[in-house]
Amino acid sequence: MRAKPVTLEQELAIALDHDDLDALVAALEKRSSGSAAIGADPGTATVPEKRLTTRLIRAHLKDRPGKLFAWCKNLLSRSDYNAIEVGLMLLPGIYVRDPKFTQRQLLLQADSPNWEVREFAGGIAGEILDQHFNEFYPTLKKWAAHSSENVRRAVVIATMQAAKANHPRRGSKLLKLLDPLMKDEARYVRVNLGQFAISLALLKNYPRLTLKWLNKHSLTKNEYARWNVAMVWSAVGGRPYAKEGARLLHRLAADNRRFVWRAVAAASVRLGNARPEAMKPLLKKWRIDPRRKHVAEVVNRYL
Repeated sequence: MRAKPVTLEQELAIALDHDDLDALVAALEKRSSGSAAIGADPGTATVPEKRLTTRLIRAHLKDRPGKLFAWCKNLLSRSDYNAIEVGLMLLPGIYVRDPKFTQRQLLLQADSPNWEVREFAGGIAGEILDQHFNEFYPTLKKWAAHSSENVRRAVVIATMQAAKANHPRRGSKLLKLLDPLMKDEARYVRVNLGQFAISLALLKNYPRLTLKWLNKHSLTKNEYARWNVAMVWSAVGGRPYAKEGARLLHRLAADNRRFVWRAVAAASVRLGNARPEAMKPLLKKWRIDPRRKHVAEVVNRYL
């Protein structure tokens, strides 16, 4: 009779009983997808597996904060992405002990060559922003002007993560973090901003503030800011505010720059399919409007 395979939790428990960090990382490494990973980056263990590992480490070292700090530093110094991501997940518990170390590590990993590590860094930065808002906010404000688009994109992810906590008095400051990024030309920043961070988090949790803020950006001449405003309505977060979105899309549809009006067309198709009562009357007006007729023609192909 074959013995039952050892589970990850059992392997981790054995490693922790021996305070063996190398064995712990090796247990995760065995579950990596490696060459089977999608994309160019080496695959790691699953997110639930890394969360389990983090939870067990915290429980094991709950009475040894110095040891926890040492393990976190060790994990973040390794070349293995499993180790780095677990180290990142331990950082919220380290922040109070050493904020500067935490900030340095987040900045370093936010610019990692591995996209998954960058994703983790942005999310953990958002968790720390939520927990230590006043202390950590100035750091993210500086990062929003960083020379690396990876770091600027991490600010977008962190802001989105912190917005999900829905603290009533933080909306205005979170939107201010995104102000300079609305004009960011980097595609990596842009595709995570309008249709994700703003539509799915800021608009959902701070609708009145965010609608007012989007109206302000729709009045600027900057094509990237206007693109981001339009793309808010391409995601599901914009659907409850279809009426307000239609009004902003109407304004932006008159922009003769292809970069902007194509974004308007894409958002109009998605909003129109989800909320036709908001877009169909508007499209009738666009068809007879010389400044918006070409946008209506594109939209009508897909509605």
